[in-house]
Amino acid sequence: MPQLGLATLRAWLRRQSLRRGLLGASRVWMVVFLAGSSVRVLRFLMRSRKPVTVFSERIAAGEGFEIRSVARRRD
Repeated sequence: MPQLGLATLRAWLRRQSLRRGLLGASRVWMVVFLAGSSVRVLRFLMRSRKPVTVFSERIAAGEGFEIRSVARRRD
């Protein structure tokens, strides 16, 4: 049996709570949905809005540089 990660478990709980709590009639799943949604909203509101400097270096005249972007994971 494959081992599931925490992100997979969160996604499963989110789907089940939406389907069974919000769209269904289960109060327990409704509480799970509200708790999970509250955590996501609080994380969004409390996130750092300052950009993070990853690398800094002076370049001399005649040198060039390349800027790359890497997508960050949303946990």
